[in-house]
This record gives sequence, structure tokens and C-alpha cells, in this order.
Amino acid sequence: MNNPAEISTRRLVKRMMGLVKHLKLQIGIAVVFAVLGFLATILIPSIIVDLGFKGLAGKVPQITMLLVLFCLGVLRGLFRYGEHYFGHYVAFKTLANFRKLVFQKLQRLAPAKLDNQDSGSMLKMISEDIEALEVFFAHTIPPILTASSITLILTLYFWNVAPSLAIIGLITYAILAVGLPKVFAAYLQPLLKKQAIARKKYISYFSDSLQGMKELVQFKQTQRYFNLLTTKSKQVNAQEKDVSVAQYLQSAVTFLVIGLALIVFASLTLLGIEHETINLQKGVTAIIIFATSFAPYLELSRLPLGFKRAINAARQVFVLLDEPEFNKDGVAFNESIDELELNKIAFAYPTRKQAIFEDVSATFEKHKIIGLIGPSGSGKSTLMKLIMRWYNVTNGEIKLNKHDLKQYNAKDIQQHIAYIPQIPQIFKQTIRENLTFGNVAITDEQILVAAQKCHIKEKVLATKQGLDTIISSEQKIFSAGELQRLELTRALLKNADCYVFDEPTSNLDSLNEAAFLQVIRDQCKGYVFLISHRPSTVACSDVIYKIVDKKLIRTK
Repeated sequence: MNNPAEISTRRLVKRMMGLVKHLKLQIGIAVVFAVLGFLATILIPSIIVDLGFKGLAGKVPQITMLLVLFCLGVLRGLFRYGEHYFGHYVAFKTLANFRKLVFQKLQRLAPAKLDNQDSGSMLKMISEDIEALEVFFAHTIPPILTASSITLILTLYFWNVAPSLAIIGLITYAILAVGLPKVFAAYLQPLLKKQAIARKKYISYFSDSLQGMKELVQFKQTQRYFNLLTTKSKQVNAQEKDVSVAQYLQSAVTFLVIGLALIVFASLTLLGIEHETINLQKGVTAIIIFATSFAPYLELSRLPLGFKRAINAARQVFVLLDEPEFNKDGVAFNESIDELELNKIAFAYPTRKQAIFEDVSATFEKHKIIGLIGPSGSGKSTLMKLIMRWYNVTNGEIKLNKHDLKQYNAKDIQQHIAYIPQIPQIFKQTIRENLTFGNVAITDEQILVAAQKCHIKEKVLATKQGLDTIISSEQKIFSAGELQRLELTRALLKNADCYVFDEPTSNLDSLNEAAFLQVIRDQCKGYVFLISHRPSTVACSDVIYKIVDKKLIRTK
């Protein structure tokens, strides 16, 4: 996997710019509206100055000039609206494409990627990181192009009044738009890095605490975890405070530069007027225009925080998009799984050097319940993920019907295997949709037959709307044991050749555990793998393997 720090800012900007090539017209329109809006802004005080001098000369202002001022005010609002509309159109269109790319990548990397992905990193990427990119597309590209165009216009205007004023203007704009942002970008970088790390850890810890809340309550550890959560929250707040202080400091320095620049500009103008090298009306108008010209540069001066966050976010997103994908392709597998054998396999996760298995061989028997036992982290679940082809073995081969598993298409293999995880995967959908995953070929009658086999039919029919009842993991319509039975019903509806139960009874009491295991024995045919760290769970197995020191040892 790529190291995020290895992707340079220049390369990131180039890649992000490549994502908006097809939106050049909209970007151009946003910039045109921004420039026209700025011109309308400086024209209004310029006309007022002109009318003031005409009034001093005894000339009565014409009604047409008042109408012009009114029209400029209206146009200023319209131009501003157009600038924001097209700027954010580009941003949101591009963010939609980013989300599409990220979810497509996750689909291609799944399930292995989601299996190993830290929940905090993933949640932060999907929620915060992609949102942070909006700053780049809406508040970086158009403002830079706008400020560049405005700088050219203003420089030509000030040069026409006096070259020295043009030089002062250029220096001021360069300090505001380039100098200060670069200085504070370097200052903010380590602060933002610490902030991102703190937020990721906080989100991960918070997510894990929610998932394990039942266990925390059971072992009376909630208060300790809440205290730790509060501590981590304070750490995040401290990082936020440091970033905010840096922002306030930048704002103070920015307005100090503006104040000094105004003094210098006005002094040079007044000296020019005094020595008659600058016309009085032109000089006053130039001072007014210079004083009202800082908005585009103030927007750029605020870029360091948003830009650095966007770049840091882009690094994380592109690391995911660039992550190599192992080849899941292969020939179609249209047979049933009749033979399954491990032939001197070895495996280590791509992100780890330490091997999980070394030289493991075994021949599994069909129509048997095969128990896999071993301590947490020994590789029980990993072995099943290799058989399901979430990963490819490092060495050796898994033989499926006497052929190397890697020669078959991964999706085809997974269609023949039903995986029942430790925690029931329930989505906020109807009971029917949760059980069929949108497979319209499965009828309600088939669902109820499978539910009857799993002793959950009566409970399903007792809900308010039967199969049309919307459920979720947060609702308490079903108990933990009943949710496991729904998982089992879903597995039976798949009519699989192989069933993999990963710690299916860890959240059940002994009575529910016995009932659940009896359903497995009665209803699941073909290969049945029962994974557990508890000997009592696998006691019902026909064959038991124990994982010890990276080896698979048959104990029954």
C-alpha cells in the first residue's frame, strides 16, 4: 500500500485537476461571474466619487447615474449568485464522482478491505475526507483564477494612475495571496496532521465502543470507557483549539498587512497629488478602489487551512483508489462444492510480515460439521476467508474439486458459500429484504419455510407488518438469539454448498446456543464449518481441528 506522505502535493493537485477537465466551461463561467461581480463592486464607489466631485463643481447628478448605481447593485448580487452556483456545481459534481470512485473501489476490494479496515479511518474518509475536497474544488480553483484576472486588471489601472501605486498593489496582493498563505500553510501542516490523527482515533474508539456496548454493560466497564472517551474528546478539542489559534493569528497578520498597505498607498497618492503628478479625482478614486479590492485576496489568504485539509484528505482518498487489487477473476464455477482440500498452504496478510499459516494440509469431509477451535487471533476466521477467496494463499494451494481454487472466479465461489458472522448483519430494510438481499426469485413461501426450519417464523409473522416490517440493528424487535436465527434463515435461503459459522453463539446463553446448534445440525447440508474459541460450541461437531503454532491439528 502506498504511504500517504509519499504522494506529493503537486501530484495530488494535478490528479484532482484531471477530475474537473470535463467541467472547464462551468469553472470558466464561475470565474467570469466572479470578475464581473468584483468590477461591479469597485465601480459603485468609483461612480460615487465621480458624482461627489461633480457636485463640488456645482453639477447636479443625473437620474441616469442613480439608475446605473441601482443596476450595478442588482448585477452585483446576480453575479455573486452565478459565481457561487457554478463554483459549487463543479464542487458537488466532482464530489459525487469521488464518492462513486471510492465506493466502486471498496466494492472491488471487498470483502477483504472491509475485513481489515479500521472503522475510524473508513468513517472519516467517507464523511470528512471527501467533504474536505469540496474546499479545493469550490474555494481554491475559481478564487485563484479570479484573483489572477483581477490582479491584471487592477495593475493596469493603478499603473495608469501612477506606476508606484501599481507596484504597491502588486506587493500587497502577493503578500496576501501567496506569502502569508505559504507561511501559515507550513505552520498549519503539523497541527492538521495531529488533528487528523486525533479525530481518527476518536472516531475509531467511539465506533468500537458502540459495537461493544453490550459487553461493556455486562462487565460494568461503561464508566471507564466513557472516561476514556471524554479524555480522547478533550484531546480532539485541544487540537481544534490549536488550529483555531493559528487561524486567528493569520487573520490578525493579514489585516495588519492590509492596514499598513493602505497607509503606504494613501501616503504615496497624497504625495503625488501634492506634487501634481497625480490628478486629485484619480488619486481619491484609486485609494477607494484599493481599499475595496482585498476581498478576492482575503479569500485566498484563508486557503491554508481548507487547502491543507483538502490535500491531506485527497492523500487518504487516493491511497485507497491506488491500492492494488488482487486478481479475483478466473473461469466460471458452475459445479457444486464436492471436494475441499488444503495442500501445504501458507499465508500472511499483505500488510503484515508474520505468517498466519505455514505448510498446512487437510482434507475436509462433506456432510460433516467441521469444528475449528483456537485462541483469538490464531487464524480460524482467516482460514475460512482463504476458502471463500477473500484472499489468495501465499504458498501452496486450496483444491476445490481437485482444481486450484485460484483458477475460479471469486464471486462464483462466494455464491456457493453462506457466511454467518459473529454479529448479525441487519440493515434498515424490511424483513424480506434483509433475508433475500433483493433476490426477487425467492418467494414469500420459501422465506417462511426457511424461517420455520430456524424456529423464527412465528416471531416474524407476529411483527406489525410481517415480512414487510422494517427492522434495523438498533431496534429491539428481535432478541440476540432471534437475530442469529434470521441470519441462519438468510443462509438457508441461499441454498449453499458450504456454510461458515464464525463464532455464531458468542452472544447467546447456553440454552439459545444449544437450540441454535441443533438447527445447524438439522438444516445445513454439504460442508459446515463451525468456528469458535469455546470447546462447548464445537462439541457437536463431527470433526474438530485445532489451530496451534500456525498448524492445523485434527483432535476428533
